[in-house]
Amino acid sequence: MNELKDKSELNMSAAEKMFECSYYDSVCHSAYYACLQLMSHKLIRKGVGLDRQWSIASSQYGGNSHKALLSEIKKHLRISDYKDEKRYKNNILKLKEMRERSDYKLFRISKEESENCINMAKFVIGIINTIRT
Repeated sequence: MNELKDKSELNMSAAEKMFECSYYDSVCHSAYYACLQLMSHKLIRKGVGLDRQWSIASSQYGGNSHKALLSEIKKHLRISDYKDEKRYKNNILKLKEMRERSDYKLFRISKEESENCINMAKFVIGIINTIRT
């Protein structure tokens, strides 16, 4: 099942294109979901299908599928450098915060903030891609 991996790549590409078009408010959403979709894809490749992912989210994370993905994928990460581990955690949490801000708050996302979202997502995706499947 490469659909989620493909969607992840499409969302990352969309984030970059929206940045080029100055659609800064939309960049954070696509950058964040590019990470989540890749996480879900990697879990599937590890034998945790979508139904199981939903079941885990429901039973262990109060139905919070994002929290479930973030926690479950962490079990498969092998980050040897403490700074990279801290940066990974900070980046994914900041991306989530920026996605919520861009989607639900009455604030606009600046050019710099949207560029940061792209850079954070690229780093997170690089870490996720170290998971062997």
